[in-house]
Amino acid sequence: MLKPTLNIAFIGNYCPRLCGIATFTTDLCEATAKQLGQRSNVFAVAVNDTEQGYPYPPRVEFTIQKNQQSDYYKAANFINASNADVACIQHEYGIYGGWDGIYILSLVSSLSVPVVVVLHTVLKAPTPNQKKIIQEMAQRASRLVVMSELAVTLLQEIYAVPAEKVTRLYHGTPDFTSLDNNHYKKRFQVEGNQTLLTFGLLSPNKGIETVINALPELVREFPKLIYVVLGKTHPNVRKEYGEKYRTSLVALVDKLELHEHVIFDDRFVSLEELCAWLLAADIYITPYMNEAQIVSGTLSYAVGAGTAIISTPYWYAQELLAEGRGLLFGFADSAALATALRDLLADKAKLKSLRSKTYQFGRQMRWEIVTAKYLEMFRHAVTAGAKKSMILKTPALLLREPPFDLAHLQRLTDDTGLIQHAKYIVPDRHTGYCLDDNSRALMLCAGAYSLLRDEDAKELISTYFSFTHFMQNPDGRFRNFMDYQRRFLDETGSDDACGRALWALGYIIWRPPRDAYRSLAYECFQKALPNVRGLNLRGKSLAMLGLAAYLRCYQGDESVTALLRECADNLLAMYKEVATEDWRWFEDIVCYDNGIMPMALFQTFALLREEKYLQVARETLEFLEKTLTRNGRLSLVGSSGWYKKGGPRAQYDQQPIDATAMVLAFQSAYWVTQDKEYLKKMRLAFGWFLGENDMGMSLYDHESKGCADGLQPEGVSLNQGGESTVSFLMALLAVTEEYEIAGTV
Repeated sequence: MLKPTLNIAFIGNYCPRLCGIATFTTDLCEATAKQLGQRSNVFAVAVNDTEQGYPYPPRVEFTIQKNQQSDYYKAANFINASNADVACIQHEYGIYGGWDGIYILSLVSSLSVPVVVVLHTVLKAPTPNQKKIIQEMAQRASRLVVMSELAVTLLQEIYAVPAEKVTRLYHGTPDFTSLDNNHYKKRFQVEGNQTLLTFGLLSPNKGIETVINALPELVREFPKLIYVVLGKTHPNVRKEYGEKYRTSLVALVDKLELHEHVIFDDRFVSLEELCAWLLAADIYITPYMNEAQIVSGTLSYAVGAGTAIISTPYWYAQELLAEGRGLLFGFADSAALATALRDLLADKAKLKSLRSKTYQFGRQMRWEIVTAKYLEMFRHAVTAGAKKSMILKTPALLLREPPFDLAHLQRLTDDTGLIQHAKYIVPDRHTGYCLDDNSRALMLCAGAYSLLRDEDAKELISTYFSFTHFMQNPDGRFRNFMDYQRRFLDETGSDDACGRALWALGYIIWRPPRDAYRSLAYECFQKALPNVRGLNLRGKSLAMLGLAAYLRCYQGDESVTALLRECADNLLAMYKEVATEDWRWFEDIVCYDNGIMPMALFQTFALLREEKYLQVARETLEFLEKTLTRNGRLSLVGSSGWYKKGGPRAQYDQQPIDATAMVLAFQSAYWVTQDKEYLKKMRLAFGWFLGENDMGMSLYDHESKGCADGLQPEGVSLNQGGESTVSFLMALLAVTEEYEIAGTV
C-alpha cells in the first residue's frame, strides 16, 4: 500500500552550518523524508548568517539572509507557491534577523499553509518583545512543539498559550544499537582507559573548566582517566572573541599538569564519528553553568547512546535524568563532580546499571519514533487547516476584532483631559495634553455612545469636550498644547489640530449625546469657520469632514455648503497640479494621515453629488491602496523619511493614525458606493492593528486594552499613548459599525 503523500517545508538553520539547531533541522528533515518516501516533497528553507551562505545539499531549495527582512516575505511566497501542505519552523531568538529574531513573524504571518513551530528556547523571564514574539507565533501556528514538561508549563503560565496548542516531543537521537564500547575504544585508541566525554560547540557557558578542576585528585586514584573535549568553538563566539575560551582551558590544563589526561579535539565531527565517540565513552558530562536551558541536543544524544551521565542541574537535565537516569552536581562545583565521578569509576556494576537504564529510556527518543509523532501532528495540522479554511468561508467568522473596551483610554484620562503619552502603559504626565488627541477622543466617545450605548464613553464626553472648548481662542482658532500644570504651550495650534477640532465639533452636531452638547458644539463650530480657508491640505481635509458632518444636520446652510465646495475644489486643484499617470496624489510626498484626503472627497460627493469629487476620491484611494499594500496586507509609509515622489519609500516607523485613516477612508467609500469590496479592504486595513502587518505583530494589547505607539524596525513600540489608543478604537468602532449594519462579506 502506498504511503499518503505529505509535502513539508522545514525552516531554520541547516547543515553544513555549524550549530545545534542546524543539526536538529537536518536530522528531522532527513528522517521525515525517509519515512514519507519519494512520493512526498520534503524540502528546507535555510537561514544564512553570512553573505556567502553555505554549500547546502539539494534538500535546501531556498535560503534567507538573516538580516534581510524582504527575504522572509520571499521565502513565504516560495513556500506558498510550492506544493507544501505544512511548514515546520525551528525557533530560537538568535536564528532570525531583527530585534530578538522578530523577522520570523513576517514569514509566519505570510504563509498560507498550516504552521508548526518547534521552540528550542522558552525563557522563564522573557523581555516584553521576546514574550510577544512567542505569543504571536502561538496565535498563528497550529501547534507549538517543546521538548520538556517545564517548557509546557512556562508556555501556559508565562506566555498564556492554551494547553491544547502545545505538544511535548522528545529531542530525536540516532539509533544506537549497542552498549558494548570496547570496539569503539579501540577505534580511538583509548582502550584500557576510563573515558570521560563532553561534546558540542565550545563557549564560556559550557563550564568545561569545572570538569578540568575536578581531575587532579581523580587522576591520582585513576591514572588511566582521560577527558575528551570534542567540538569546535562556536562560530559566533570565535567571531567576537576568537579562541580566548579554548586558550584559557588549555592554560588551565597546563597549570594543573593534566596534559596526559585531557584531549581537546577541535573539530565538528560527522554524525557517525560522534556516535562512535559516545559509545566509546564511559561517562558523559554536561557541566553547563546556569539552569536556564530548556533543551540540549548533546544530552539527548548521550541518553540515546546509553552513556552514564553526570550533569549540572539545568532544567532539561533535571527532567531527562530524573528517576535515577543520571547524577546531578551543583553549578561550578568541581568538588561535587569529583565525588560523583569517583563513585561511578570505582563501581563498575553501578556504572553498567546506569548505562543500561539510560539506554532503555533513550530507545523512545530515536528519530524513527519521534519523527512518526511529528508526522502525525503534521497531518492533523493539515486536516485542521483544511477544515478551518472551509469554516472561514462562512462570513460571520471573518469578524476577529476584540470587544470595544475603553479601559486604557480611561487610564490615560484625568479630570483635565487625555494625557498625550504613556511610558509603557502608565500615563506620562510630563507630556501634558494636546487638542489633537482630545478632539479624537471626543469624537470617538460620542460615536461609541451613539452606536453602542457605551456608558463609559458617555462619562468621558464631557471631559474631552471641555478641553476642546477651553483650547479655542477668541478668534476661533485653537491652541494645541497644554502642560500638566494646565499652562498653554502655544498661542495658535497647528492646522491639523484646528481641522481635527472642527471635525469633532461637526460630529457632535450630527450625533449629539445630549442637545446641550450640540448647542455648545454649534457655537464653537461657527466661531471656527472663518479660519477654514487658510488651513493647509490636511487641516482643510479634516475641516471638510467636520463641514460634511455639520451639513447632515443642517442641510440648508448654504454658506457652509459653499465653503465645503470651495475646499473640495481646492483639493482638486492641488491634485491636478501634482498628479501624473503613476502618481495620483495631492502633493509630491505620501506621509501621514493620508486616508483623510480621499475620505473628505467621498463625503463631499455624498452631499454635493458632483462626479468630479467622486472620481478624484476613487483615484487617490486606489493610489494609496496600491502604495500601502504589500504581500496582501497594509504596509504603511514610515515616518523616517516618508515616501517622496521618485524617491525611496521608508518602511518604519509605521503609525496607528495612518492605519485608522485608511479604515475610515474605505468606510466612506463604502457609504458612497455601497460596494462591499470596500468592506473587505476596510477589514484588511484594520488587520494591521492585529498583526496583519510587516512585522506580523499585533499592536493591540488584549491585556491592557491599549495600542502600541507604532511599528518599528525592532518590533512594536512598548508604549501605549493617547493617539495610538484612540486611533485603534476609532478603527474598531468603524469596523464594528459597518459589519453590524451591512452584514459580513
